[in-house]
Amino acid sequence: MILFLQILAALAAVALGFYLGHAPYSQSQEEIEARMGSGKPRRSKRHFMWLNYFRTDERASTRGRPRPRFKMVVARDENDQRPRLR
Repeated sequence: MILFLQILAALAAVALGFYLGHAPYSQSQEEIEARMGSGKPRRSKRHFMWLNYFRTDERASTRGRPRPRFKMVVARDENDQRPRLR
């Protein structure tokens, strides 16, 4: 009985959420597009800071390439030994 009431309360909460969340569009599609802008991405501005004097120069090849976060190495088991050469 309690499980049935919990399910019923959950369905009522979902229905209430749909009812409160439903809002008809009050603007036309043209008004929305005008407010959103032209859709061209803006370039980020490069601001120079005096702390940049203390940084070491980075090579261009290391800036664009992400560093690996971890090494893909499998650890050896205790029982796994290298074959001995005789």
